[in-house]
Amino acid sequence: MRKKSIGFDITKVIMAITAIAVVVMIGKGISVQPIIAANNAKAEKIAEDIAKENQRIEEIDKAIQSAGTDEYIEKIAREKLGMIKANEIVFIDISGQ
Repeated sequence: MRKKSIGFDITKVIMAITAIAVVVMIGKGISVQPIIAANNAKAEKIAEDIAKENQRIEEIDKAIQSAGTDEYIEKIAREKLGMIKANEIVFIDISGQ
């Protein structure tokens, strides 16, 4: 009489473990997609903010460069101080329109 050996096929075990690992990885990949999309949206917003700030920096640089010119001084004197040139007539609209 022969003894039956109780054993298992190592190939089937490896395939089962591999299949379980693949399913787990796919599940993790799917669950991470909303986080990736949110981070991409944040990155786009930050890129837009950087572009706006760079434009603002350029405008400030231009203002700094023109700050010492006669035209700039005249503009500030007119707008902020209400000054006028000699022999200049100022008309004020009192109609409220």
